[in-house]
Amino acid sequence: MPRHIALSFYQRNHLPLKAIVLAVLCAAVAWQAAPASAQQGSTRPTECWRGWGYLLDGQSRAYKSQEMLLVTLGPTLWETGRPVELFLLDRASGHISEVPPITVIPEGPRLYYRGRLNYMDTVAAIQGSQDLMTLGLSHIEPAQPGVPAKEQYNRWACGLGEE
Repeated sequence: MPRHIALSFYQRNHLPLKAIVLAVLCAAVAWQAAPASAQQGSTRPTECWRGWGYLLDGQSRAYKSQEMLLVTLGPTLWETGRPVELFLLDRASGHISEVPPITVIPEGPRLYYRGRLNYMDTVAAIQGSQDLMTLGLSHIEPAQPGVPAKEQYNRWACGLGEE
């Protein structure tokens, strides 16, 4: 194969690789020039609702389960008819279980305040089921900036484990 044809073949087939390498190098330079706060990301402080729940028979409202430990993830708005996703906590590890989340629809949540919203209880319909759930959850407020011990506690309380 003549040299000019071989060189042309090489340039055609390696141009995308050169472009990728150049893009990666530019991104690395930009990353090094960015402020440290941007490099750490803008992760939101951990927040959830954590508490207990029991399955109830949809007709008789008789208890159908033992106590379950439950958690929501992130801020949650407790309103009648607004769906909420609940995650089951594994009692042994304290982490979120591999069981799929349960979506509940609160019937009439009672909100309790002690200077700020800190507790909620309700009976809720379970989406896709005739059964109900009674539950009570405490608000795990997000940590203020610069309080890493509170953020670590929140991660534990919300079933997320350590980072």
